[in-house]
Amino acid sequence: MNAAVLTNTFEPSELAFLQRFFDDVCAERGLAGGSLAANNLAAQIIQLYQQGVRDVRELQVHLDSDAPLRT
Repeated sequence: MNAAVLTNTFEPSELAFLQRFFDDVCAERGLAGGSLAANNLAAQIIQLYQQGVRDVRELQVHLDSDAPLRT
């Protein structure tokens, strides 16, 4: 299991990946960085990542389908 799942901390490479992915999705959706929609998107991405969804395509599928997030 990834250490981030257990400790809620991320390695610099993970943060860079998450930032790039977030920026790409915001650009695709036309979201402003500080908007409520962008903040909600960031929370969804982090939650999915912490649940083990690490592949870009898988993340996109979960976000595009608006699949309910497991809590």
